[in-house]
Amino acid sequence: MRIKKYVAKSMRDALAQIKDDLGEEAVILKTRKIPKNVFAIGEKNEVEVTAAVDDTAENTVTPGVKPIKVIHNTDHKQVVYGRPRTSCIVDMDNPDAPVVKKWIPSEYNKNVQEKNSENHTKDEIKIEELKENLEELTSLVKSVINEKKTNNQLVQYGKEALYKKLIDSEVRSDLVDHIVKRMNGTSECLDGKIQLKRLNEIVTGEFPVAGPMRLKKTEPLIVAFVGPTGSGKTTTLAKLAAHCAIIKNKKVSIIAADTYRIAAIEQIRIFADIVKVHCEVIFSPEEVPAALDACKDSDVIFVDTAGRSQRNNEHLDELKKLMVQLNPDEIHLVLGATTKYSDLKNSVEKFSIVKVDRLLFTKIDETLKLGNVFNVVNDFKIPVSYLTFGQSVPDDIEPAQCSRIVENFMEGVVQ
Repeated sequence: MRIKKYVAKSMRDALAQIKDDLGEEAVILKTRKIPKNVFAIGEKNEVEVTAAVDDTAENTVTPGVKPIKVIHNTDHKQVVYGRPRTSCIVDMDNPDAPVVKKWIPSEYNKNVQEKNSENHTKDEIKIEELKENLEELTSLVKSVINEKKTNNQLVQYGKEALYKKLIDSEVRSDLVDHIVKRMNGTSECLDGKIQLKRLNEIVTGEFPVAGPMRLKKTEPLIVAFVGPTGSGKTTTLAKLAAHCAIIKNKKVSIIAADTYRIAAIEQIRIFADIVKVHCEVIFSPEEVPAALDACKDSDVIFVDTAGRSQRNNEHLDELKKLMVQLNPDEIHLVLGATTKYSDLKNSVEKFSIVKVDRLLFTKIDETLKLGNVFNVVNDFKIPVSYLTFGQSVPDDIEPAQCSRIVENFMEGVVQ
């Protein structure tokens, strides 16, 4: 890794030097303002930036930025949040296509007929037919019983099995006791669907949701996304921005404040060009008023911020200054569903410095257990706005629903 220090008049000039010298893959390690010297003569440098680049990475003259792929879905009959389905068609012209063996019916009936004709009398044949009918009737009764058990899942499991399922989903033990205690008021003889509805009602009271965004009539809605590094803020912003611009035909603007990754700015600009939305880049909180003024004709303004570690108080203070200047209508704390409960809790506590009013969970498709999500939402009672479950833009996102959490608890897998 090559590390180099740059001194410039402004952060913008420093980033330009880093991009020309180290390329777009460079990462900023440290920034600081140089104290002014009252006795200095001539021009003064105000910013010192330390950057680094990995020399082992493959170097190219013009490193490319992988753009975000947008699905232009013009079929308004299909919901935008529907999951893409893979095709089951097999390419028969492909020599490497799998060989499909011809299905051959069972020889059972033929053998039975031959055996009956040779060794059995007419009375014996009738007995065999009665046996077959009895077997069919037995199989039918078993299928009805199994279906009844499936429909009465909670009755079949009982309270002890429900307790175990919630514990296996990593729900806190005190919450499990609370839920099961309230379920004890539901009669065991009730239909399983009724009991499942009762469980939904109980969990809903412990898992508040915010519902989808609601645009304002006279001015743009300002929505900011904050959160730890790698939680999926930029991709989530892209999904919602594309949905508003392409599906809802709204005027959308993006303010990019993630200047810690050199390629991040280019990535968001490329995305903005693809979906034809306005984009402003800011390098400090002081540039916020001018950026907001440039976006004043929009219906909604999405703000992308740099990923911050909840353990770095200096970075959180910088984020707070940015939020004070923006004064957003909604601040979504973006968290990964694969993060363990203790870290989720710590993130919510630390990011509360910017007055987070919504939680947004990504990577729902990458975990089998959502107990950690349920726990942290119950702890802070901050409503959940959206759940995401993939990289497809603008799909793979949906407004948060408690029913998805209950399905996860009862099935053990997100469907």
